[in-house]
Amino acid sequence: MKAANFYLKKKMREVFIIEPNDLNIGFLTNFYKKATAYLKTAPFIIIIPFSFLVGLFIYLIFGYLIVRLTTLLQYGF
Repeated sequence: MKAANFYLKKKMREVFIIEPNDLNIGFLTNFYKKATAYLKTAPFIIIIPFSFLVGLFIYLIFGYLIVRLTTLLQYGF
């Protein structure tokens, strides 16, 4: 039991050794930190409307072809 406990403590220390992400460009690092902080707290507030808008945009561009492609992929898989 002590060996397993020691192994778990060792793994926990490894997790906390990981350095923060740094993109080597100040602007990108700050943007990344702000974007990921918001996505960690409420991801679906951004992801669901964004995916809906992308789907609508693709439908408006390709029209009926995207419906046929989707039907083909559903029957193929």
